[in-house]
This record gives sequence, structure tokens and C-alpha cells, in this order.
Amino acid sequence: MAGSDAAVGRAWGWLGAFLLLAYFLLGLGQSLLFDVDEGAFSEATREMVVSGDWGHTTLNGADRFDKPIGVYWLQAISVKVFGVNEFALRLPSALAAWLACLALAWAAFQAWGVRAAMLAAMVFASSLGPWAMARTATADALLGLWLMLSAWDLWRYVANSHPQALRRLALWMALGVLTKGPVAVLIPVAVLLLWQWIGPAPGLLLRCLRDGWSWLIFGGVAAPWYVYAWLRHGDAFIQGFFLRHNLDRFSAPMEGHGGGWLYFLLVMPLLWMPWTPLIISLFPRWKELWNTPLLRFALVWTGFVVVFFSLSATKLPHYVLYAAPGVVVLLTYAGVHAKTVWWWICGVVLLAWLALLLVLPAELQSHPNWVGDSFYRTLLQSAQPPDFTRTLSAAVLMVQALWLLSSYCLPSALQLPRFGLLAMGHCAVLSLAVLPWWSQALQGPVHALAGQAVGQTAVQWGVHFPSFALYRQSPVPRRAPEEGEVALVRSDKPTWPADWPVVGSERGFALVLRPVGSAPAK
Repeated sequence: MAGSDAAVGRAWGWLGAFLLLAYFLLGLGQSLLFDVDEGAFSEATREMVVSGDWGHTTLNGADRFDKPIGVYWLQAISVKVFGVNEFALRLPSALAAWLACLALAWAAFQAWGVRAAMLAAMVFASSLGPWAMARTATADALLGLWLMLSAWDLWRYVANSHPQALRRLALWMALGVLTKGPVAVLIPVAVLLLWQWIGPAPGLLLRCLRDGWSWLIFGGVAAPWYVYAWLRHGDAFIQGFFLRHNLDRFSAPMEGHGGGWLYFLLVMPLLWMPWTPLIISLFPRWKELWNTPLLRFALVWTGFVVVFFSLSATKLPHYVLYAAPGVVVLLTYAGVHAKTVWWWICGVVLLAWLALLLVLPAELQSHPNWVGDSFYRTLLQSAQPPDFTRTLSAAVLMVQALWLLSSYCLPSALQLPRFGLLAMGHCAVLSLAVLPWWSQALQGPVHALAGQAVGQTAVQWGVHFPSFALYRQSPVPRRAPEEGEVALVRSDKPTWPADWPVVGSERGFALVLRPVGSAPAK
């Protein structure tokens, strides 16, 4: 009988995993690529596929040393299968988030049982930050997967000293180094050192360093591409990747992405909406958190990520999502022990949060003075008014159906956490309506003009929108136009001579042609 119950449980588990996959794929290709990051990663991938050179990336024909090769390989494989489109380019991120979600669910199941596993999966899948990264064609969701797997195998090693866990940790760190660089090693090693100090766990680091298989796995996976890149590009690779995009990023704000000491403490509550109120419920339990080894590990992981990136001069919201292994464990524990009043508070916050996200576009269009940048003010004012009613109604029906399924069809041990259903319904609205509207409002003109520029020699002049190159399927360097070339420019700041014809215009953007025989612009 016990064997039959276990088989039923596994069947429900597989069904849940596939439904979760469908959720992560929901509306994945319905939004245009957002510049600058999505456009740059995607165009670099397209150029790699076209060139057939899978050892190096370029952007608009120029060497690109921003990130290692890992995510480009996965995006290129996806493009080979599904074509050059938003779905294919975002698919590696969605699959990475799905696998990270399953890893979290498995860890929560081992710690606290089935309901905690479902709750952990829902927290990760429906929090704003992880949801956004899962739908972004960059390296961050993939790095998040490797850090998630690193966290749990590091925990298994410090808890039980299993050498297999240490060797898997070496593999995950190596894959992380291939995805985004040294940060994939920095975080687990720092947490290991802190754990040895706080534990105390004498000799922990030394035991790790003595494991030859771990070194062999790490070096065998991570080193070959780095050696190849160094032999191929020499000092340009060292300067471009290690110095500019790692050390310089830490020591000085890059591309204007700075912030104060409290930046991430202010950003974190937004990234984990609508589950954030549950953290407050943990305050009276702080001694219990510290005295429970798994929860103390979660605090150490979270604390290091927040403190380290707060010290960095360059600050971007997604940096703090590297704390996800710790944050989700803490939120799951809070949810398992939360009293009814906390779920009511979360419900009110969820409704207010959803209302804000639904109302914000129309309010910004009605009150353009709220938008400080004149360029984005023009884009928002000229966009089509939003209408989210149909998608919102469909999401409500979906949540009601799942609610009934959970209440009357599933075994009691597998009944879905109801607030989790509401949170995932909220994300369905964002995926199918809110995000596509924002993409059309901000990126629609670039996409439209890219279609008009197909077959012409084009440049970007005074702007940086890499998706323009992707959508026209050809590199678009950033420079002033030469004779006979068209240039993508901002129409709110005309810099071209009056005799240059405007061959295309879309909300805030224009395509201008430099005639043959004309003088260059000043």
C-alpha cells in the first residue's frame, strides 16, 4: 500500500513539474526584446550563429567581451531549433528558472515535506524578480540556476560531508564561470568561509581544497574556453572581460548604474512581491532562525549577497536575486508557519500590487509630467492605451479552476497553497498583457523601423538599441552615417542637416538618409 501511495505521489509530482514548465513558457514570445541587455545578448547570439564561430561573440561586428560564452551557446542552440525570435532567445532563461524552481522544491521537500515543496516552487515562480529574469534573454537566469544548485550541494556538503556533493558543487561553479564569470565561485566560497567561521566548522575549507576530483571537474569544465579566449585575443580579452566588466564594475558605476548603501534593502521588497510581508512574520522567530542549521545557512547566503553587492559601485536590481536560495527558504519557512492573518495581509498586498501594475500605464499616459525623461515621456504618451480586461478575466477563471481542483480533486497532502495560486495568476496577467504592452510602448518603434531598414546599409547614430540589428537581421554599428547610409536616430533631438530626407518615422525615432555627395553632419 505504501508503495502505491509513493507511486501516486511521484505521478502528481511529475504532473506538477510539467504544469510549472507550461507556466514558465506562458507568453514567452509575446513581448518584444527590451534594450539594451536583451537586444545585445540576442544580437550577439544571432551574429555567432550566422558566422559559425561558436568560440567568440561580437556585437554589430565588434568583439564583445561582456560575458563568457555559456548563455550564447544555449541561445544559439535554441535559435537553431526554433528560429530567430523572442521565444527562442528567452527559452534558455525560462528553462533555467524552471530547473531552479524544481531544485528549490526538492530541497524544501527534504526539509519540511510536500506542502513546503509546493510553497517554495510557488514563491520562486511568482515573485516579481525571478519571474522577470525567467523572461529575459540574458545570462542572469542561467547563473541563478547554477547558484541555486551550488547552494544546495554546498549545504549538503557542510551538513553531511558527502564528497559527491562537493564534486557537484565544483561542476555548478564551473558552469557558472562559463555563464557569467568569477561571481559564480565568489559567492559559494565566501559562504563556505563564513560557515566555517560561524559554525564553527574547523578544517572545512581545507577538506574542500584537498579533494582532487573537485579541482579536476572545475578545471576541465571551466578552463578550456578561457584558455582559448586568452590565446585568441590576448590582452584584449583580459582587459575587456576581467578588468572592465568585473573589477571596474565593482570599483566604479558602469553605464550610470549606481546607488547608495541602502539600494538593495529598498529593492529587495519589490523583487519578492507579493510574498514580501511573510518576512516580517519571521522577526519574532529570529533566535529559531539562527539556531536551525538550514535557516542559518539561508541567512548567511542571503546576508553575504546583499552586503557584497551593496559594496559594489555598480548596482543593478537583479544582482540581489543571487540571494534567491536563501530568500526562498526563509519565505517558505515563514509560509509553513504563518498564521491566517499573515495570508490575509499578503492577499491585500497582492491585490494592491496587481492594481498598481495594471493602472500604472494609463496613469503615466494621463500624467506625463510624472516621467522625467522627455524621450520616454514621448514614447508612453504616444503608445496605444492599455486594455488588460480580457487577460485579467482569463487569469481569474484559471485561478478559480485550479482552486476548485485543489480543493476537491487532489489528495489533502497535495492541495495547492491558495495564495500561491493567486500569485501565479497575477504573474499570468503580467506575462500575457502587462509586459507585452510595455514592450510595444518602449520597443515598438525600434521594431517597426528595423523592418523598414531591411536591405539598406544602416547605422545607429546617437542611440544604442541592439534589438534594431536583430530585427533587421544585420549588424548596425554605432557611428555617424556615411554617404548612402540610413541612420536610426532620436527624432526629439534632431542632429542631421535639413536636406537629409527622413525615410521613416515612428514615435520618438526616425530613419534619416545621408544623400550621396552631402557633407557630414557636424
